Amino acid sequence: MGFTELELRQGERLLMQGAANKWQTVGSKGGNLFLTDQRIVFKAHAFNFGSKFDEYELSDIQTQGNTVNIKTTSNLISFNITFYTKSGEKLSFVVTRSQKNEWIRQITEAITSLARSRVSVPENIPEVEVQKITAQIKAVQCEGCGAFVIVTAGNAAKCDYCGRPTVG
Repeated sequence: MGFTELELRQGERLLMQGAANKWQTVGSKGGNLFLTDQRIVFKAHAFNFGSKFDEYELSDIQTQGNTVNIKTTSNLISFNITFYTKSGEKLSFVVTRSQKNEWIRQITEAITSLARSRVSVPENIPEVEVQKITAQIKAVQCEGCGAFVIVTAGNAAKCDYCGRPTVG
């Protein structure tokens, strides 16, 4: 399997993939970045040094309160996706700026799906009601710092990183 393909786990969905550079202490290495509903995976080109396959579970991404520490920034040419793991490792990827809106949309979907899967409701509540409750939960990108804030539809929540109110 080449660097442009990803073997999915049972029940896992591929949300997005694209050419990317992974920033490291010294320089960067090129390859492909994959976002699934369970993890972020980077597969490096064969001619890069070091690890050729790096994967990070979405559940291992650092959170602070209701805010998930995945931040996005962009300039005229590139679009950066940066996140921290719960162990404190900082990871930064540069992807094509033309895919910026799609990356944001898919990251939002992945975080929303993860947040909804963690909702705890009493067992005696009918499934229809559970679906109504979980449908109200979503991730919204903070306009202040670019982090993703978990909110309920129509309500405001404060970004736990920069303090800016974010409305769902």
